[in-house]
Amino acid sequence: MRQCILLLCGLLLGLRTTAQDVILQTNGEELTGKVLTITPELITYRSPAADTLRIAAGQVFLIRYANGTKEVLQRPTPPPPGLLSREAAYAQGRRDARTHFRAPGVFWGTYAATVLTGYGGVATGVTTSLVPPAERNFRVPDTGLLRNPDYVAGYRRQAQNKKIGSAAGGFGAGVGTMVVLVAVLLGTYGLH
Repeated sequence: MRQCILLLCGLLLGLRTTAQDVILQTNGEELTGKVLTITPELITYRSPAADTLRIAAGQVFLIRYANGTKEVLQRPTPPPPGLLSREAAYAQGRRDARTHFRAPGVFWGTYAATVLTGYGGVATGVTTSLVPPAERNFRVPDTGLLRNPDYVAGYRRQAQNKKIGSAAGGFGAGVGTMVVLVAVLLGTYGLH
């Protein structure tokens, strides 16, 4: 009888220690872990793998704590385009481009050109990264901001930087693939 009670207490304590907070993102995904800090910009939490991670507060809709309470995070609504100062609009454009702009074609195009031709990856990466991003490819949280030229200039600048980074990443991944491929071939067939 005593062993049953001890076993039951151990199970209950085990359940208590595995309770996790749930972070519900704006895209519907759920993250589990222990929320450590919440600031207007970042939420820091410890994942079940014991890693301390951070997520932008703007990407979080709700936090459901282990004790059952919920906290809905309010996003500050951006002011209309005419009310932002030039510097604030430019900075907002850069922040939004960091979060929302994607250029997967630049990475994969440079990667493929590097793997297939070797030297062609440099030319492809330079060419694709120097072409300015078209406004039709801008993904923004509020389309009204696209009427502000300072916002668009900041967004375009950061999107261009992301394209350059994607091209460099594609070239690096392509070179890495080529090095591994050559090493495997030399290991398999040896040097004669």
